[in-house]
Amino acid sequence: MAYQVLYRTYRPARFSEVVGQDYIIKTLLNAIKTDRIAHAYVFAGPRGTGKTSVAKLFAKAINCQNFKDEACDECDDCQAYLEGNHPDIIELDAASNNGVDDMREIIEQVAYAPLLGKYKVYIIDEAHMLSTAAFNSLLKTLEEPPAHVIFILATTDPQKIIPTVLSRCQRFNFGKISTYEIQKKTIDILKKENISYEEKAVTEIARMAEGGMRDALSLLEQCLAYDPDRLTLAEVENIFGLTSVKQEIELYLDIHQGQISKAIGTLRNLYVKGADCKRLAADLLEIIKDVLIFADAGKTELLTRLDASEAQDIIKAVPVNVLYKDIRELEEVLSKDRQNQNFLVYLELCFAKMAGNRKTPGETKEVRKEPAKEKESEPEPVVSEEKEKEPEPVEEKLPENYLIEPDMDFLLAILLDANRDLKISDQIIYNKLDLYMYEAEKRKFYQLLIGTELFASNKDAIIICGNKNQADNINIRANNEALYDFLNGEFGIDKMVYAIDHQQRQELIDRYKQTPKEERNKPVYVEKYASKAKQTVEDKLRNLFGDEVKVEE
Repeated sequence: MAYQVLYRTYRPARFSEVVGQDYIIKTLLNAIKTDRIAHAYVFAGPRGTGKTSVAKLFAKAINCQNFKDEACDECDDCQAYLEGNHPDIIELDAASNNGVDDMREIIEQVAYAPLLGKYKVYIIDEAHMLSTAAFNSLLKTLEEPPAHVIFILATTDPQKIIPTVLSRCQRFNFGKISTYEIQKKTIDILKKENISYEEKAVTEIARMAEGGMRDALSLLEQCLAYDPDRLTLAEVENIFGLTSVKQEIELYLDIHQGQISKAIGTLRNLYVKGADCKRLAADLLEIIKDVLIFADAGKTELLTRLDASEAQDIIKAVPVNVLYKDIRELEEVLSKDRQNQNFLVYLELCFAKMAGNRKTPGETKEVRKEPAKEKESEPEPVVSEEKEKEPEPVEEKLPENYLIEPDMDFLLAILLDANRDLKISDQIIYNKLDLYMYEAEKRKFYQLLIGTELFASNKDAIIICGNKNQADNINIRANNEALYDFLNGEFGIDKMVYAIDHQQRQELIDRYKQTPKEERNKPVYVEKYASKAKQTVEDKLRNLFGDEVKVEE
């Protein structure tokens, strides 16, 4: 007997073997049991998610003479289906039979009664490939077919099916199969085939399949062609030009430790060995996503590439707002539609930009140190130490990287004085920050506030809430003062901005609830920066209504 590839060998033979489409299977089974079978269906979804397999199983089940929860596989109809020669289950590939003449043949045949089963079932695969004329010729038959005829249109692109056809069909959307389900099915097949495997290798194949079970089995087949007796992560990485998570983490940390030459050298070595540069860039994006998830809640169940210790190592080395910058750099390079050789150059440039991102001052607690005093390097250390101990009334200006830590009593006073209407007004401005995503000079303010929420507003202050790293970055003196000037100059909002983390937010809410109502709405004094961008009334009106506004003197 000729060899049969895995995805054909392990095509679902029963509804219970279909992976990841539980609600569709349950709906179809209930339709059969209650005899509420529609005359036309559309099965839509990505490739390899089971559309054609379910269509065939449904055709077998509705013709089975002893159907209960599954087809019996023993009656004449089931046996004919299993042998692949059931006369009443007709499959048509619309990619090569997409004209009016092909549809006319079907229209002529539907009038004849089934030869063996109860229903004559037409499964039209890749139905979106039918021409508009072919669809129109089929319309009347779809609307009023004989009672013994059922149409199933399977498609990966339902938008191309004309609306008049869609409106005559029941539509089922097949979703991508989860990585866990693909892993589970793949392991079952490996056990049946008596093949040893590494779980990480199976996980990598499931991830590469991107939700398609058939794709996963095709990838597995390729690996087993290399080594029929075992499946290892190293083999998967070599065959498909992948890089290991460890290599990707080391590469990313090299970039942010200033070792850009080493990082680019590593990248070129990986490329020479056959690594897919686009896949590498996508993997780095996924790693950053894992780090951000872990930084926000510390939960490991949502991580897909990293474990807790790996995520923690990156958090210690790279500030959160730099991670956001890196996301944009990688997204930009992935948008380059070039051949792999050119893509390597773009990725090298991307690494250089990411290395520059780390130089933003005052973004981690390790960086938030007062600059070393020049006098320490002078030849008279004793004199300099004495001078350090003496008060220096002239040096009142705080270092730019000084971390402002607002007192909780002060923040509570702002919250007690907060006004809902002011918050709504400020929220409208807050929602406009996306406009500055691509504006070079003002993008930093978008990056500073992305992922945060506006918690409260009074007439002199705004409280922003985010995770601990986001709150600290906003509260850095230089960032905070620049943000004040930006809001004042751009929108005429003369308010201080204070940032809190989620734990502080909950503490403020609890204390607010415990405060008697008569003590609320008491004014609080807020000391503001000396703004460099005070607006005139005319400036504010222009920001609101455009340049055509005229102010009477």
